[in-house]
Amino acid sequence: MSSEFPTSFHYGDNGLCIAENVLIGKNVHFGRNVTIYPKVIIGDDCVVMDGAVLGRIPISNRTTTRPIRSEYSELNIGAGSIIGCNTVLYTNSIIGKRVLIADLSSLREGCAISDDVIIGRGVMVLYECKIGKRSRIQDQAHLVGNMVIEEDVFIGMGVMTTNDNAVYLTRFGLQPPQLQGPIIRRFAVVAAGATLLPGVEIGEGALVGAGAVVTEAVRPWTVVAGVPASFVREIPGNWRCQVESWRKE
Repeated sequence: MSSEFPTSFHYGDNGLCIAENVLIGKNVHFGRNVTIYPKVIIGDDCVVMDGAVLGRIPISNRTTTRPIRSEYSELNIGAGSIIGCNTVLYTNSIIGKRVLIADLSSLREGCAISDDVIIGRGVMVLYECKIGKRSRIQDQAHLVGNMVIEEDVFIGMGVMTTNDNAVYLTRFGLQPPQLQGPIIRRFAVVAAGATLLPGVEIGEGALVGAGAVVTEAVRPWTVVAGVPASFVREIPGNWRCQVESWRKE
């Protein structure tokens, strides 16, 4: 494992700490005690609240299952985005325009967050996670690595996702990890407290009930619930028509 750390910081008002090789746009507001590591780009009109850490590198203790690269790459934050208090955004991610990342959330390296996404308080977004336009992730959800969320998806509070069906062996390095998070298609809803197992696909417009444990693919425009989750009914036709006819550029 190689690692690199900035050799110097510039210190500003209110405890602002900025490394070299940082680009900041116009009309950016910083709260108190913000830390910005190298290769961070912040677009115009962003708000970065107290205690936020931008551009952090991952650091391994050499026993992690997944290889870690401890080096700085670009963290690009789009114009008009809001970064909440005590959030931690790792290096090598792209955050779109007008994204809201609420207090105490963490975004790991390699993520792609599209325009107008909302990430609620205390949400964990792990490595290589992709979130489509206008999707909403509610408080304390856990989005696992290598997960895909398409546009206009709603993830309820406390939703848990997983990406390793072979963790019994991979945790010891007894077989190579094959990490694949869930795939959630556009317009789908995953209600509060549901758990999604590795690699499951939630179809377009589907609804996963609160507290469900999803072990297999969910067909588009259906409702599932229970442990394990099973088919309940089709999404009502008038609901589907309203959602399919809704378009936002």
